[in-house]
Amino acid sequence: MAKSTTPAKAARAGNGTRSPRPRNREQTIKDILDAAEALLDSKGPDGFGLAELGREAGISFGLIHHYFGGKEGLLRAVLQRTMREMGREIRRIQDGGHFWDPDAPAVRVVFDTFARKPGLARLLAWGLLTGLLSVEEYSHEPDRVALDAMIDKFREGMPGATRSDAAATTTLLMSAVLGFNLLRPLLARTSGWTSRTDTILRDQLVRAMGALARPRGPASS
Repeated sequence: MAKSTTPAKAARAGNGTRSPRPRNREQTIKDILDAAEALLDSKGPDGFGLAELGREAGISFGLIHHYFGGKEGLLRAVLQRTMREMGREIRRIQDGGHFWDPDAPAVRVVFDTFARKPGLARLLAWGLLTGLLSVEEYSHEPDRVALDAMIDKFREGMPGATRSDAAATTTLLMSAVLGFNLLRPLLARTSGWTSRTDTILRDQLVRAMGALARPRGPASS
């Protein structure tokens, strides 16, 4: 598989020199996070250091420490950015009244986010196992907004269900997607797993989640 190249690195390679970088805070942070995602996809969370990240992003080692305080802060920021992007898309689906569409767009958003970012599952699992991620960090806004909204939507479709029942359904979805993406590299090497098989599994997951939680009558007030 060809090594991924970040936009910042590609720009330097194009003219053979280190191009000057404007020190715009938002753009610099974006460049760092984009480069970190590329390294996560190819090497995993413990497979690269900040010096390599600096080279990939085309910035100084010190700037990474300035913005993130070190590698742990960086990895938290990568995960938070992705989860918030996913959350905004789920909220958009909910606000548009499409959560219960037959093709289950919210379920597809979760599945496709992990599929598009192969390093995400490894980072999430690694963070949970090493203690990098804690309940306290994800118990405040805005990280819980999309998750809470999804739980509430699932509860609407489960007459008589408690919020814990709906939370269990949401947990089942996240666990299935996370577990599959951790196994996928092995499946691709040993079982001929392809993007077509990904689509089949995603469609089966959509049907399974719909059967568990699709509204069976008027939504509870």
